[in-house]
Amino acid sequence: SSHCGPSSFCREAFTRRVQLPVPSSSQLRKMPKSKRNKVITLTKTKKQPKEKKDTLIEEIRTSCEKFSRLYLVSIENERNTFMQTVRQKLRPSRLICAKNKVMQLALGTTPSTECQDGVHQIANRITGPCALLFSDKSPSEVQSLFAEYRPHDFARAGATATETVVLPKGEDTLAKLPHSIEAHLRQLGMPTQLINGKIHLLGEHTVCKEGKELTSDAAQVLKLMDVKQAQFTLEVEAHWERGGKFVDCEDMED
Repeated sequence: SSHCGPSSFCREAFTRRVQLPVPSSSQLRKMPKSKRNKVITLTKTKKQPKEKKDTLIEEIRTSCEKFSRLYLVSIENERNTFMQTVRQKLRPSRLICAKNKVMQLALGTTPSTECQDGVHQIANRITGPCALLFSDKSPSEVQSLFAEYRPHDFARAGATATETVVLPKGEDTLAKLPHSIEAHLRQLGMPTQLINGKIHLLGEHTVCKEGKELTSDAAQVLKLMDVKQAQFTLEVEAHWERGGKFVDCEDMED
């Protein structure tokens, strides 16, 4: 019969059928190379952290030679788009953001390691979110530019609420939002219900309280409600001038 019993012949035939022939060395040479073993030319790879760091240090030192003044700037609610705008407004000045340790290393924290006379005083004041502004602009010019540009943005989770936001119950509160988002609002902890295609807020809802930290849910709700609680600000903390003159921000006048 065509049905094969558990005879040794049948097992042998089966094993023979699935055994793959081992390619000869000449065949192997003709086979296409596996993509996995692809050699990538180093010119295409991303810069290594060490290279990047060295480039930044070089850039900071060069800028220190090129421009007559250096400002230590503290940043609040940093956003890339806002930083780009500031950079454009400050041209040809250079605004450099890097890891604090890298900026300190570039400037030098002692009189023996500093890259310019007296600049170690700036390096020693680098702390928190900050940047280095290399410029020929006067302190008053820089400060007025910073005072003019203070855009608002949506606060992120972890930020401190600047005001208490309470949403009143009813169908008008969330009228601007598409009905498809209702389930998501419930996930964010809001007492909502879809009635006749409209989102109803079934009870008063406190999104955040002034002075308290924003949760991830609260930050999302504020964004949906178009409430911007974060303000991007830049403040001059200290200022160095070529020749070693150093000014702390308390007595900063032109």
